[in-house]
Amino acid sequence: RNLTLSLAGRAKNVAPHLAANLDLSGVETLLDVGGGSGIYSIALVQANPGLRAIVMDGPEVLKVAAEFVEEHGVGDRVELLAGDMFVDDLPEFDAVLLSNILHDWDVPECEALVRRCAAAVPVGGRVLIHDVFLDDTMDGPLPLALYSASLFSLTEGRVYSSKEFRGMLEKVGLEVSPEIVPTLVHCGVLEGRR
Repeated sequence: RNLTLSLAGRAKNVAPHLAANLDLSGVETLLDVGGGSGIYSIALVQANPGLRAIVMDGPEVLKVAAEFVEEHGVGDRVELLAGDMFVDDLPEFDAVLLSNILHDWDVPECEALVRRCAAAVPVGGRVLIHDVFLDDTMDGPLPLALYSASLFSLTEGRVYSSKEFRGMLEKVGLEVSPEIVPTLVHCGVLEGRR
């Protein structure tokens, strides 16, 4: 609970920028994999009246998400789905959001998760990686290099470059957008489309 709430603090700042800058035209159902507190899904459904979101995470984490969903009055448009993103079946969706998830995992797990999401997305659907991005030269910016170093001791992952994420998306046959859509605090969205 405490970890989920602490991560929600950052999400509360970034989510409005994600919702304001991410074009979800044509998306009716968004799957938020590892969606934690649900803050990103809440902001996205508030900014997109026709959107429905499914937040997939562990059952204990979703207890916190349920509180936020109720607080924001979006229970009719945000569904909470308990599950393991690496093994459980993914529900039907038009776009899948991996927001600040991949940097917690090593390359094989990242590739497996991207592959699972890409396999489940319909033709015309989108895989959205919302994260921080090292320069393609892997030498900065300094705050992200330092963050990556801290991830080594806290998780199995690190900060990846946009080139690495592009490679993961292309490897599973997705057409990758040329631009990263900026959000806030070095975050941005890289899109792969089936």
